[in-house]
Amino acid sequence: MLWAVLSVFVGALLAPALHRGLGRPAGWLFAALPLAVLVFAAQLVPGPFAEGEAHHASLPWIPSLGVELAVRLDGLSLVFLGLICGIGALIFVYASEYLRSHPRLGRFYAYLLLFTGSMAGLVLADDVILLFVCWELTSVSSYLLIGWDHERPEARKAALTALLVTGGGGLAMLAGLVLLHRVHRTMGSDDIDSLESTRP
Repeated sequence: MLWAVLSVFVGALLAPALHRGLGRPAGWLFAALPLAVLVFAAQLVPGPFAEGEAHHASLPWIPSLGVELAVRLDGLSLVFLGLICGIGALIFVYASEYLRSHPRLGRFYAYLLLFTGSMAGLVLADDVILLFVCWELTSVSSYLLIGWDHERPEARKAALTALLVTGGGGLAMLAGLVLLHRVHRTMGSDDIDSLESTRP
């Protein structure tokens, strides 16, 4: 599952070049990528209403701090992943027609794939450091998407407003994670379960 999410970020890097090479069909190709991630995820867990079933995957990231690129897929995260990938695919199809003559369409595809991958990582993160990184990536990618038509002053203003709001939320999350680490000395998602077990 981790590699499936990472493939979306790889797609974001390749999007401008693929759009230049393929033209209008590139939008359908990019729409198929999040759908492929969703289909792959649906095969790993029985369904959104299954209990006690979860898929775990991880890669070492910062071993000295015990930080991993760890994801956890269960029924609830599958529901949110379905929303992210399904709506994302529809936007790609719509943009391929509505913006077909726009000179920066390839850049729009890249930003949208970055946002899709960041949101997927956010709902699948099994490590709070990864959770925070994905949150910040959604902040940056939403800023880029909103301000994509940067020649319009309204777009630049709206993008800056979105960045300030999500950036403020990220700072609040960071403060909470620091407090959580001071109490439990770990950065895994089991911290929340530990908090629940110690509650009187």
